[in-house]
Amino acid sequence: MAWRDNLRPASFRGVPFSVDGATLNAGRRLARHEYPQRDIPYMEDMGRKAREYKVEALIVGADYMAGRDRLLAAIEEAGPGQLVHPYYGTLSVVVSGDVQLTETTREGGMVKVTMTFVEAGQQETPQASTDTRAVLDDQKQASGEAIADSFASDFSVDDVQDFVAQDALDSVGKLLKLPGVALGNLAMLRANPVSALAALLPENLAGSLLNPAALARGILALVRSASDLTALLGFALPAIASSAVTPSRKAQAGNRAALSGLVQQAAAVERVYTLATTEPQTLTEARMLRAEIVSRADAVLLADGISQDAADAIVQLRTDAIKHFSRQTAGVPQLVSITPRAVLPSVVLAHDFYGDAWRDAARDADLVARNRVRHPGFVAAGAPLQFINE
Repeated sequence: MAWRDNLRPASFRGVPFSVDGATLNAGRRLARHEYPQRDIPYMEDMGRKAREYKVEALIVGADYMAGRDRLLAAIEEAGPGQLVHPYYGTLSVVVSGDVQLTETTREGGMVKVTMTFVEAGQQETPQASTDTRAVLDDQKQASGEAIADSFASDFSVDDVQDFVAQDALDSVGKLLKLPGVALGNLAMLRANPVSALAALLPENLAGSLLNPAALARGILALVRSASDLTALLGFALPAIASSAVTPSRKAQAGNRAALSGLVQQAAAVERVYTLATTEPQTLTEARMLRAEIVSRADAVLLADGISQDAADAIVQLRTDAIKHFSRQTAGVPQLVSITPRAVLPSVVLAHDFYGDAWRDAARDADLVARNRVRHPGFVAAGAPLQFINE
């Protein structure tokens, strides 16, 4: 194909013209640094220069003046416009500098227009975005404070018989014996009396019952340090079997309910936070985690005895958790199910599905682990396999 066949009809803002010649100015923006007493300069690269397109345009014909006036109006219009350049295609440009229109009686019936265009580009301004992780961290803290305040207002061993305090001690003891729950190194804890966990030390626990706020902070810290939240999520002290309605029995029942609620709510907050900050590998896993975030929060909200402040905090925690989880899982791939028809090695199956990229991403190992394949050299036929579809 001849080069002339590749030329495009020139126009600016839809006004056509002929082109006698065109020049492109391009390059790099350099800042030259020359230092005293140094013979070698330093050239700092500041990026690509804006491209300048100099065009020698012609409008020819008996009615060239009408075309000239339309082109002049297009040139003087504010803002970027579309230039169809015969050599460089369609460009978004602005007119730069003076535009020269030349008309002579010797060359009648035509106008020469010399104009320079500069690529318009785009204005890139900083885009503000919310740090959803920081918002979630703050709301987790606020939720802990709300449920601790609720506990402090409901728990009391003042002006009641001694068995109420003893029952509270026994209840905290049951909490400390749960799997995955431990105070840790007691010697180090005793050396750090300002730690919230210090309120749960055996020698401090009786005094902590008289300070429900400190007791709540200690239990919150205990839940945060737990290696397994399973038992804590279901922690529930038995209801009082006695039919007596004395003030002491009422206090005992109220304290048990308050302690059970505190532990369950604190564990739910930790679980929701952990789920929201987990990075799932597939869309299926992401959907499961999102569903558990909602169900854990809703279970707390539907439980008896939760205060309004604590409920409001949990609702906001659920909202912030979903926002953060949605942002970090925006590009998570989906799983597809494929059933092999023959017994094949995992590397062959991975190559068949992913192509040559299987090795770099270790897709064969992922295939084996995800589908619990017994031997990577002999993947059974007839059973569906889960592949990551990217």
